[in-house]
Amino acid sequence: MPLHNMRSFHTRGDSMRLRITTGESYPFPMSNSKLDIPRSWRVESKPSETGWSGFGSIRISPYVCCIDKSSSAELTEAINSMFRWYTNAAVCHVVLSDVKATSDRAVLEERMAQSRWSTRGWTLQELLAPPPEKLIFYSSEWTRLGSKTDCVDIVSSITRINKQYLQGQDLRHASVAQKMSWAALRQTSQLEDVAYCLLGLFDINMPMIYGEGHRAFTRLQEAIMTSTPDDHSLFAWGPILDEADIASKVTNYSEVLQKEAPPPDSATCELELFGLLAASPKDFEHSGNIIVSREAARFYKSPDNANVPTKVGRDTFRLDLPMWEQNMLALYHWREPDIAQIRSLDYAALLCHFEDDPSSSSSVILPLLSNGGLTLGRPRTLCYRRRQGIILTSVSEKRTVSIAPEMRINFRSGDVIFRRMVCGSPIQNAGHSMAGDSWYHLDSAIGFLSSFSPQHRDGRMLTLHYKKSDKDDRGISIVFHRLATDDQMFIEVIPVNFAGKDRIKSVGITWYHSTLAQAIPMFTRSMALPNDEWHVKKSPMPDVYLRSERVSIDGSDVFVDVLDLLVGFGG
Repeated sequence: MPLHNMRSFHTRGDSMRLRITTGESYPFPMSNSKLDIPRSWRVESKPSETGWSGFGSIRISPYVCCIDKSSSAELTEAINSMFRWYTNAAVCHVVLSDVKATSDRAVLEERMAQSRWSTRGWTLQELLAPPPEKLIFYSSEWTRLGSKTDCVDIVSSITRINKQYLQGQDLRHASVAQKMSWAALRQTSQLEDVAYCLLGLFDINMPMIYGEGHRAFTRLQEAIMTSTPDDHSLFAWGPILDEADIASKVTNYSEVLQKEAPPPDSATCELELFGLLAASPKDFEHSGNIIVSREAARFYKSPDNANVPTKVGRDTFRLDLPMWEQNMLALYHWREPDIAQIRSLDYAALLCHFEDDPSSSSSVILPLLSNGGLTLGRPRTLCYRRRQGIILTSVSEKRTVSIAPEMRINFRSGDVIFRRMVCGSPIQNAGHSMAGDSWYHLDSAIGFLSSFSPQHRDGRMLTLHYKKSDKDDRGISIVFHRLATDDQMFIEVIPVNFAGKDRIKSVGITWYHSTLAQAIPMFTRSMALPNDEWHVKKSPMPDVYLRSERVSIDGSDVFVDVLDLLVGFGG
């Protein structure tokens, strides 16, 4: 339970609420008013041993019942009220039972840093809620160590909480990322309490559902997103890369248009794609200096105001973000098969910046990779730190994006992964088409051609179209077939005229209409197993380089074909 092992109590008006669950005796201030103590607590009162007038000692039974856990209503009410109780306390005493008093401030800081009280999730609200002068620290011997104000330097150093929030500044001025960072290194005995212990800090009420596991922290973030949709620091979690590291994550077209496929090097590949929300407060460990940008209000309240984040699936969220259109590429690491795949990379601007930049010229950039199913995913690396600030008028456009964790794919034999499917300038991708009776579906965002049924693999699978340039309507269509014999791939390259309905003859080549009616392929090839490569060169047609590799999945009978397709490759 959330109150287990807590050694603190506070008084409200004429009542005293204790938060002690051990059988140890502690002397503490006792007023003459009636104690508000449940019947289940066994209390022993005796004369003062401290020399303080009006003070005595009390002994609490080891079997203290702080909250009736059998009543979900009482449990929910108590946890949702705890922050307010501490805030309204006349005094809140914190007994650090594992800290011995010392006059050496350096030693005291070291001892307090090692105290369990400084690492527990539930004690964060005990620290932040009471007014600075009303929270008093005591050693294990009940020696007064000082108020929160007296110990502000020590406590700030230990907890990484900005001093102003320990000195009474309204916590609503702190960003979501800052608050989460304060809890990043704290622990709770129950997984759900990672979220429940933060409810008061974010002024959120929600029901307690013990047994829901990680969903509790997801629910908390969803509630925060609803209450403060303009605070994008909620999405600013993960390690921060500076500008020098950005280049290592971006793949140049010159590197892509090489015969050799990129290796699955973990130093350059994104190993996993995540959704919009964090898994735990620990993900915000590096986000303590990220604050909300002044641009946020204008972004959501301008005449063409953006849509606030909306949940559109279990772990999928749709929101408007400022985006840069830079036609970038990045490497994504498929675990099975073990390959590095080229995917498109977008930069989205989060409406927050770094507090330690006095000019507010830094900005938080969220990298997004194609994720399949019309969604984008984000890598674990938080965002890229740039020198220019978020100036919305300089951002290419405001786009509505759907962000979700990566999809797990159950492969069928006959599936195809395009490790690379790129064209060099000035060649243009003119789209794709499927046969009316095709048993395949192409998710072009992740280059995955999936088979609907293992019983119907043979036949035409896919046709890709490429134009020579925006000024030349000639180009090619590349048709992929699956043969019944050994499931080989059979490829056709057909010259195409994308402008008119009639076929034309030019420089000794017949260019067919893009419907490919009565088209005769100019080049064909059955790709040998298990590996093969094919280079088509015929001026003025675009060059085509195709490489195929058959890969077994987990050593089973299931196979996929991995293809590299380069159009406009001059090598």
